[in-house]
Amino acid sequence: MQYVKAFHILQKELAIEFRQKFAVGGVFLFAATIVFLLFKTFNNIQTRDWVLLIWTIMLFSGLNATIKSFLQEKKETWLYYYTLFDPLTLLVSKLIYNTFFLCILFALILCCMTVFSGFPVRDLPLFMLSSFLGILGLAIVFTFVSILAASENGGATLMAILALPLTLPTVLLLIKTTSVSVGLLADSAVYDDVWLLGGINCLLLGTILVLFPFVWRS
Repeated sequence: MQYVKAFHILQKELAIEFRQKFAVGGVFLFAATIVFLLFKTFNNIQTRDWVLLIWTIMLFSGLNATIKSFLQEKKETWLYYYTLFDPLTLLVSKLIYNTFFLCILFALILCCMTVFSGFPVRDLPLFMLSSFLGILGLAIVFTFVSILAASENGGATLMAILALPLTLPTVLLLIKTTSVSVGLLADSAVYDDVWLLGGINCLLLGTILVLFPFVWRS
C-alpha cells in the first residue's frame, strides 16, 4: 500500500466535507434531532432503553453518514482513480476516513444522550473498547456495502438492504457488552464478546481486502 497516496486521499475526503458543510451538518443534525425526539417521547429514558437507543441511533445515523462513501463517485472518477491508486490504498483510505467520521458521530450522539438522559455507564474501559470495535465493524460493513451498491448502480436502497443484516451480529454484541458496562447484566466472560467483536472485524476486513480489487476492476 502507498501511504503517501493514502494520505492524499484522506486530504481529498476532508476537503470535500469542508466544501459541503451542509451534508456533514445534516448528518449531525439528524442524529441530534432523533435523540431529542426520543427524549420528548419517553420523557424519562431508562437504562435498558438507553442501551438499545444509543446503538439503534448510531446504526441508522452511521448508515446515513457513510452512504456517500463510494456512491458519490461517478464512474469517470472511478476510472481516474484506477490510473492513480492501488485498490487497497483507496479502500484503506476510505475505511480510515469512515471510521474517523463514525467516531465523531458517536461522540455527538453520546453527548446528546448524556445531556437528555444521563450517562449510566459504570465500566468505562469496557464501554469505550467495545464501542470502538463496534464502530470499526460498522465502518467496515458500510464501506464494503457502499462499494457493492456503487458497482451495481443500486444506490442508497441497495445499500440499506445489504447493510442492516450484515451489521446484526456486531450490533447484538454491542448491546450485550454495553448492558454489562451499565450494570444491567453480570457476565464475567464479557471480554470474550469483546474478542469476538475483534474477530468479526478481522473477518470482515479480510473479506473486503480480498474482494475489492475484483469489484473495482468490474
